[in-house]
Amino acid sequence: MKSYIFVFKNPYYSVTGDDGKFTISNLPPGTYTVTAWQEKYGNVTQSVTIGPKESKSVDLTFKAASGD
Repeated sequence: MKSYIFVFKNPYYSVTGDDGKFTISNLPPGTYTVTAWQEKYGNVTQSVTIGPKESKSVDLTFKAASGD
């Protein structure tokens, strides 16, 4: 059995659904670094800029390590 705990200093986070999609709502306008973590493949990040009342899609792709 495994368990993972993440502690954030802000309310802007999400957990992916079975389809891998996620939503982070009510972000103030600004530039953000979106980081996704996967237990086997680690982190992947992407920068995104959100304007007032704007929504954007972000596609994050993990790269398999050699031998996977």
